[in-house]
Amino acid sequence: MRNLIWPTIVASLATTGTSASQIPLTEEPLRSSSDPSVRTLAHASHPNHSLTIKPHHAISSTDNSDNSNPSLADICPGATSGYTGYLNSGSKHFYFAYFESRARPKHDPLVLWLNGGPGCSSMSGLLMELGPCTVNESGDSARENPNSWINAASVFFLDQPIGVGFSYSSNTSDVHGGTFAASEDIYAFMRLWYQAFPESKSLPFSIAGESYGGHYIPVFASHIKAMNSISLPEDQIPLESVLIGNGIFSDVKQASSYYDIPCTNVTGIGPLLDDGVCEKMAAALPRCELLMEACHAYPDPLICGASSDFCSEELEMPYVRSGRNYYDVSTPCDGYLCYPIMIAITNFLRTDAVRTAFGVDEKAPKFVECSDKVGREFQKVNDFLIDTRSYVADLLHSGVRVMIYVGTYDWICNFVGNERVFGSLEWKGLPDFRYQQENNKQTWSGGLWWESGPLRYARVNGAGHMVPWDKPVEALKMFTAWLEKKDLE
Repeated sequence: MRNLIWPTIVASLATTGTSASQIPLTEEPLRSSSDPSVRTLAHASHPNHSLTIKPHHAISSTDNSDNSNPSLADICPGATSGYTGYLNSGSKHFYFAYFESRARPKHDPLVLWLNGGPGCSSMSGLLMELGPCTVNESGDSARENPNSWINAASVFFLDQPIGVGFSYSSNTSDVHGGTFAASEDIYAFMRLWYQAFPESKSLPFSIAGESYGGHYIPVFASHIKAMNSISLPEDQIPLESVLIGNGIFSDVKQASSYYDIPCTNVTGIGPLLDDGVCEKMAAALPRCELLMEACHAYPDPLICGASSDFCSEELEMPYVRSGRNYYDVSTPCDGYLCYPIMIAITNFLRTDAVRTAFGVDEKAPKFVECSDKVGREFQKVNDFLIDTRSYVADLLHSGVRVMIYVGTYDWICNFVGNERVFGSLEWKGLPDFRYQQENNKQTWSGGLWWESGPLRYARVNGAGHMVPWDKPVEALKMFTAWLEKKDLE
């Protein structure tokens, strides 16, 4: 989910000459825990990082006749065994929660899930979309999610960068750094995980996410591929695929779709704005695109500020002022981030018993769903200007499978913009991909899909920005088919 409606439009590879397999994993003194089950693991190949992990089990405290300290299974019905913990990098601590597959945890794929923003917590993915449980609207309890993605895979939910969710820094002067800086932390996290749990190396690994994940995931995956290319086989991360839902990849390519969604009937429920408003938006499109291109060519604050101000006022604010949900054009915007459940999740995660069950560090701040501060920090380093199309193309050329799925009722990162991105992606499979899109769309229970080689594209009819929330059955079906390398039906 994008927290900022239109942020200002304004990598080096760490190498080591020593094989990680030759360096033993060591345990460090615990940072601040008296719990004997908590371990902090370090590895000489990543001297600036360590991994603190605490196991949790699919057994409720009532089964153990101990109600004084609710277990994660009590707090989150449907939770499987797994770990919670932190990736530590100096004063920075990145929170994660990991759940084993409900099916075959020793054989099913491993998936890292990232929410977007930038600045939004992956705990919303866990507790609203695809985790083992869903928070009730009262905010005081949760219920089992029968369509969780852990039905088909073991899944990490990671809060990043620092300042997001339960991730924090003990040094207030730490900067967030942007997408490229975060890629090294993601790489270190997976390296430390595989050293702690080498049996995981035999499982296919995918990175999945939504929204600003269209920035994060192509860059993170490309960094992993680059590091794999200079690592011994036994030290490589077995990256097999990426999945990106309703992503933002290219602001220039996707901007014009802010007209199409509310001003045409492309969604099947439009147009949503008056003719006069839409005529003014259409007239503003060429100038907006010209200003955005100028910002990319000359990323000066004055140029980019003018671009942002004009495009926001002329293309975004007409829809925002309509009162409709930014993430689902079929509904009104109701409450924080347009969904009442967002406040419920916040209240739930601010409860002491819930924080304890999820293994949250006592030093972590009160939970906030989306951090405006992180969004502003990303603006300062022009992170929003990154066009990730070339990173996606490089992944496809390197053999990494890519699935793009898009709910057709989203406005903020909509299917029209996504199809313009992938209909113009510069990779060797583009001619066939466009042929499939124009002449050979396939139907499935959720909508339409087509693919060429390693690239699959799926529309999910009637879903908004958060596809697993709006269409949980279809989302799980789509996810499972992708992991099993099967057609959508």
